[in-house]
Amino acid sequence: MPTYHSPRPIEAIGHSTSFQKLLRLVERVAPTHQTLLLNGPTGSGKEVIAQLIHQRSADPSAPFIDLNCGAFPEHLVEAELFGHIKGSFTGAQSDRVGHLEMVGKGTLFLDEIGEMPMSIQPKLLRVLESKTFRPVGGSEVRHFKGRIVAATHRDLYAQVKAGSFREDLYYRLNVIVLELPRLSQRVEDIPILIDHFISRHSQPLSFSREAIAYLQHYAWPGNIRELRNLIERLATLAETSLISLELLHSFLPNPHSEIKISADVLADAMLALPAKDKLAAAEQIIIERALERTTGNKTAAASLLGISRKSVERRLQLRAERKPASVRYLHKGQDLVRKNNYLAAIESFNEGIALLDGIAMDDEIRTLYYAFYRLLAVSYQNLYGWLSTQAYDNYAAAIALGKKLGDERELVGLQLWCWPSYLMSSELQRVRTLSQELLQLGLTEKTLYLWEEAHVAMASARFWAGDYTETLAVLARSQLLSDIPFLRDTPGMDFVGQALTLEGLASFQCGDFRRTQLVLQQLCQRVNDPHSDALRHIVSLLGAVWLTFLLEERQQTKALAAQLITLAQAHQLEFYCGMGKLFYSYVAHLQKEDGPVEKDIHDCYQTYFSVKGECLFHGLYVWLSGEILLATERPADCIALLAQTLPVVTQGESRAFISELFELQARAKAQAEGHIPAEQAYRQALSTAEILGAIPAQINASVGLNHILAALGRPLERLQLAQRMQNVISGESEILLMTRAQQILNN
Repeated sequence: MPTYHSPRPIEAIGHSTSFQKLLRLVERVAPTHQTLLLNGPTGSGKEVIAQLIHQRSADPSAPFIDLNCGAFPEHLVEAELFGHIKGSFTGAQSDRVGHLEMVGKGTLFLDEIGEMPMSIQPKLLRVLESKTFRPVGGSEVRHFKGRIVAATHRDLYAQVKAGSFREDLYYRLNVIVLELPRLSQRVEDIPILIDHFISRHSQPLSFSREAIAYLQHYAWPGNIRELRNLIERLATLAETSLISLELLHSFLPNPHSEIKISADVLADAMLALPAKDKLAAAEQIIIERALERTTGNKTAAASLLGISRKSVERRLQLRAERKPASVRYLHKGQDLVRKNNYLAAIESFNEGIALLDGIAMDDEIRTLYYAFYRLLAVSYQNLYGWLSTQAYDNYAAAIALGKKLGDERELVGLQLWCWPSYLMSSELQRVRTLSQELLQLGLTEKTLYLWEEAHVAMASARFWAGDYTETLAVLARSQLLSDIPFLRDTPGMDFVGQALTLEGLASFQCGDFRRTQLVLQQLCQRVNDPHSDALRHIVSLLGAVWLTFLLEERQQTKALAAQLITLAQAHQLEFYCGMGKLFYSYVAHLQKEDGPVEKDIHDCYQTYFSVKGECLFHGLYVWLSGEILLATERPADCIALLAQTLPVVTQGESRAFISELFELQARAKAQAEGHIPAEQAYRQALSTAEILGAIPAQINASVGLNHILAALGRPLERLQLAQRMQNVISGESEILLMTRAQQILNN
């Protein structure tokens, strides 16, 4: 396995449009630390591009190591990659450093990643996500400091469907994909590639015009490698330095020889095309391919197809007629998204896509499709939640198109599209990884909205992980809470409203209750702003509902939740409607309204969240359900519910409100089991809250513990508890929580 500490300069040979587009993409991604996937047919130069990326990286003097994942038995691939400890397997007679460690801050090139054994794939995924690994047979955690560039000639998505490649690893690799063109797609580069390969040999060669034309029409199944090998054979075996067409025939097969393809196979391939009009789509594909092979010459393409030039032009006119109408549907849909009329927007986008059906795909049409699918995903996401299958499918379609465009703005955006679904599934580390990778790229005018979204994603992950102080720090680094109106009109999004909500929630947990109340005022102002659109009203309403719930302003919570339900239903936004119903049902129970409120909360959670696989709000659901059980004098049921929940929550990534669950458990034990078990539970709740820095839970746990100590006649410990509380409580705020806190200080 070669290791390049000072690799020779890599020459990028080619002036074709497809190859220059690839090189522009290389220039953008090379200086970053992004994991990259090179996708291209055998012989297309994937290793050369990997070396070029390394050569233009931030540290080209660092090692470049390549590993062919299909060239070794399974246990040897693992040992080569991770290293091994002496005695870890037969033949391991000493410790050995693996490529992950050996590469340092350089580039590890994993060729034929599709051949990687399934047993090693989860270990590679851990390296990509946590930058850590363990050598074979060892327990010591080591750190990977370099960058991975993977390559394949296979269809990895098809392998995922077949069960031979992990889906999570596929999506982790399939963030930035560099597509390498076939040699037949860059025929104008063939003459200069020939000159380049000839220069490596002492035997001079020249080609006749007919021979060059022959090579430019040859199919090149082996791509650049086949061309290089041809030049080597000619330099060695040709008896003359002038390569004529006749001489070339003895080295390569006739490109016009009959290719026997079953009519059934060809027909099935046409019927599998995604377009509605299969015949039109097949026709456009054939025309496009003919134009590619003739480098855009319509007359030559018509000759190849056996039709007239006018026939080619007439069929190409389809694009000129339909594209403007499709663009109008796109603009109409964008306006509808801004007005939060997502169902009508979806209809408009689908009409626009239908007009593109059958039109030959190029970058211009691909860009249109990308815009349609991305906005369809946003619309479905707002209607049915972040785990909507329709949203996911359209995002996936957008990614498949967007990664071929090479535009910087779309390139970085592809990394972030899936963070809300990861958040709702409580995969917080994945959210942090995605947002951190984007933030490392830096802020530009083109990436502004992505920069701000990355901060919202990072702050969300920090909050739900229970890291409240860092949540506020992330928000402070963003521009979302400033007075400068950087971001106010991203269609289908309200990052400012989300940021304000996170600020209020995190401030409350940090004990800054005045700041929480100020944020609540800002959210209510947005709700009442006649110039704000419906989505901003809805996002702000949800934030206000959250904060009034925490501040125990029950009547206001109920009123705002009712308003949220009404507005969300009017715009058919299921997620926001579900959140409103969850809080409304809870307050309705506290106010002793008639009806099976506990069942309402359960049904609401199942309908809007659990059935879709969303588990982020499970802790909130258990908290509300437990409070209802206590209020209906069923502490034993509350204890049983928490006994099922707390072990799961403590092992998961989401720690937000875990302190509240421990405090709830202590109150339930005080009702059901007496002072001694309750004291232990309160002390556990207090300790958990102190570790997480959750001030409200510290106060409530201290209040409960104070009552227990009073009942047990232990005044000295009550005094010590009051002294601890003095260090927690700061400032003044007229909220119920602070009133309870004063009970301890006034002992």
